[in-house]
Amino acid sequence: MFLKNSKISRHLKVLLPDRRQDIFIGEDSASWIIEKLASSGYSGFVVFCDHNIANLYKNLLSEIKDKLEPADIILVKPTEANKSIEFLNLCLERCVKANLNRNGCLIAIGGGVVGDLAGFLASVYMRGIDMVFMPTTLMAQGDTIINKVAISYKLLKNVIGSFYSPVITVCDTNFLKSLPKKEISLGFSEIIKHALVYSQTFTKSLSGILSSSMSDWKTYDWDYLVYESLKIKSRLVEKDPHDKLGTHKGLSYGHTLANALEGLSNFNFRHGDAVGLGMRISGEISKSLGFLKKEDLELQNSLINAVVLPLKFPHSVNPDQVIDYLKRDKISINEQINLVVLEKIGKHRVVKNVDEKLVREVLETFLS
Repeated sequence: MFLKNSKISRHLKVLLPDRRQDIFIGEDSASWIIEKLASSGYSGFVVFCDHNIANLYKNLLSEIKDKLEPADIILVKPTEANKSIEFLNLCLERCVKANLNRNGCLIAIGGGVVGDLAGFLASVYMRGIDMVFMPTTLMAQGDTIINKVAISYKLLKNVIGSFYSPVITVCDTNFLKSLPKKEISLGFSEIIKHALVYSQTFTKSLSGILSSSMSDWKTYDWDYLVYESLKIKSRLVEKDPHDKLGTHKGLSYGHTLANALEGLSNFNFRHGDAVGLGMRISGEISKSLGFLKKEDLELQNSLINAVVLPLKFPHSVNPDQVIDYLKRDKISINEQINLVVLEKIGKHRVVKNVDEKLVREVLETFLS
């Protein structure tokens, strides 16, 4: 029934142990899903919306109010401070006050902060209720929620989480046209990561698409780029939904370091910038460990350069501070440093107990 609509150009079905997630991609698809939800049979809705989106797309909020009559609309500032237990409690109180029950649905409209916050709440509220996600940034579309949601605790990013997915995700690529170029650059970090860890073909395609400094980014085929990125992520998650076999951990390429850099910057270093720099560092470590060839590292870095992601960490820290974070990351155990590295373009592996001295030497070249 869903695909009988010209607004949807691509559809992914993600099969998870306890649910199916449908991901729809296409221009002008936000109004389409609102129409579908109006006749869905849910007992009620609570909407989480990025406050920037609420200001930019007032007609969308009006349409939601008119057709869905939500019990509450919670506006969220997209800052890491709001991915916290304190803000979660405030949202929980609003949902209870709105009489949202187990047959209700959360709707999240915004980027990763809004999606993670609403998704984590949906995963635990009354032992789990449905959520529909409309990601509005390239970061949140190209790396949308698939079976993992989380909030942060103090400076430990995403340390409190659940295995959970929205039942429906709608990537309306028209949202991307209102973004500044920097937001597009940040979002490409995730798309590049997915290509590097899984697909030589998609990596080659990106190399042909990305012009110097993305001068023509508004002409890109966004439906294709988002679809290919999410196709890779969904395959990795489906093979290892609860992150036990190591396949799922491929999505942590660059992220283990990125989490450390974000925390050390007190979350002033943007996530996309951190992922880009994390991949640069991870690529150098991959090469130093004898896995990644020089030409493959150069190809990786050429993609990161094309989307204008940073060469160095702009905050004053020393390698020991980063190493301390790496030892406490979710992927590491017993204070060993575990990292995802590249064997070659399109193939990754998890290396346990990476030599601390080697990591320190590589870090020194990227820290200010």
